[in-house]
Amino acid sequence: MKILSFGSLNYDHVYQVEHFVVPKETMSADSYSRGFGGKGLNQSVALARAGLEVYHAGRAGADGRPFVDFLESSGVRTEHLLLDGRSVSGHAIIEVCRGENRILIFGGANRQIDSAQIDRTLPDFGEGDILVIQNEISSLPQLIRAAKGRGMKVFFNAAPMDSAVKDCPLELVDTLCLNEIEGAALAEVSPDSPGDVAAALHTKYPDVEILLTAGEQGSWYMSREERCHMPARRVAAVDTTAAGDCYIGYYIAGRCMGRDIGGAMRLATCAAALAVQRHGAADSVPAIEEVLRNE
Repeated sequence: MKILSFGSLNYDHVYQVEHFVVPKETMSADSYSRGFGGKGLNQSVALARAGLEVYHAGRAGADGRPFVDFLESSGVRTEHLLLDGRSVSGHAIIEVCRGENRILIFGGANRQIDSAQIDRTLPDFGEGDILVIQNEISSLPQLIRAAKGRGMKVFFNAAPMDSAVKDCPLELVDTLCLNEIEGAALAEVSPDSPGDVAAALHTKYPDVEILLTAGEQGSWYMSREERCHMPARRVAAVDTTAAGDCYIGYYIAGRCMGRDIGGAMRLATCAAALAVQRHGAADSVPAIEEVLRNE
């Protein structure tokens, strides 16, 4: 079984700040760093560090060679990553304040993925392989339909939430993952009770497995056959930027290892708890050996 992570690649510009910038305010940052991110890249790294065979497909600009080097150093295959000299790479401006973050994304080359690139990539994958996608790239409806046509399982992290998610054939997705705010927007309910949000999503998409994350409140899984809630671990978070991506990668890895739902959620919860205690996005994702020691 192979994992195809068809997703975004961003250069992250990270600023540590005393408080989030408000309208009309100019403020000095306490520190600055640049790293690798994008939900697609973060999830590819998490999947690979969890021990899976992962292929990253996506698109970066002429300045994208460092993405290739970083992914390969993390154990991710990159032959399906396209460097497009006509585009600029995606990037994100990230404010971090007391462990929480505020993020502004420019899609760049991530939004230039088209049917031609999908048609070149998917023939290398088929029955039983897993497609992992997020809402930071273009052509998602075509990608979902093409993957299902080849017998692949589709895991969709519907973030960031916008109207494009509702244009996707969500009934074809095998597992839909969101946080409680995104899930509430999609289900059109209040986000106050994550368990109720997960239940509303399950009612709306009864044939889709629902995986909902809610930070300190833990995570919820719902399907026709099973329901599970996994409490979060209590840790001192310094940066939550890639916590959800780390969780998703390790959840998928847990299921691929043969764990049951609760076991996969427990593994993912431990990995995310380790990640939030470190600065950075992809750089914060732990290796499987460390996660198993701390589980």
